[in-house]
Amino acid sequence: MKKILKSSLSLAMAALMSLSMFAHAGEAVADDHASSVSYNIGYMSDYWYRGAYQSDSSVSFGADAEMGNFYVGTWMADVDNGIEYDFYAGYNFEMMGVPMYLGATGYYYSDNFDGDYEEFNTGADLGFIAIDAAFDGEFTAQAKDGGGKTGYQHYTITVPGLMIGLPFDYSYQTFTGGSTGSTHELSYGASVSGIDVGLTVGRNSDDSAGPEAKYIDTTYATFSLGYSF
Repeated sequence: MKKILKSSLSLAMAALMSLSMFAHAGEAVADDHASSVSYNIGYMSDYWYRGAYQSDSSVSFGADAEMGNFYVGTWMADVDNGIEYDFYAGYNFEMMGVPMYLGATGYYYSDNFDGDYEEFNTGADLGFIAIDAAFDGEFTAQAKDGGGKTGYQHYTITVPGLMIGLPFDYSYQTFTGGSTGSTHELSYGASVSGIDVGLTVGRNSDDSAGPEAKYIDTTYATFSLGYSF
């Protein structure tokens, strides 16, 4: 699994790991007839996603299109043994004044880096807390690993630091179903001359996924830069 989500659901700079994905989640509902296209580039000193180590320094590129309340986009990043390429689409709406979204995401990889992940996502911004959920995910293993499909779910609860007078956000993430692992993260972000600068510090559990034991039950930190145009 590969990406922390950028969104106005208080994920702040923890989301610089994916300058595109869910960039629209939690935003106020837009003009039904408005449309726009944007692009983003980014750099991460280390690439972690949902508490799982992906690779050392990584460069990314993404593109997003908004059509009223609908959005669609793609995001790519280099990993140690190939390229990650993601596709996503969804719809922003409000229910009883609460910004929400509903969408779908696919994570794919070149050079046998990993299997395929496909999931349905939803989220809500309650102001004092934000909830993001991959409520119906399916992992398809590579042929060399025997193939086969496994279901999973992933949930993120984020508390925006500004709500309690702190300059950073706190998030708790956990898997259920066929995947395991939980993660605590603190993230801070700022914009400097149009460049998004972020720092994320996290710790994963002893049942988290990782290529080696040293990436499990460990504390990690990531510095990131991003630019959108």
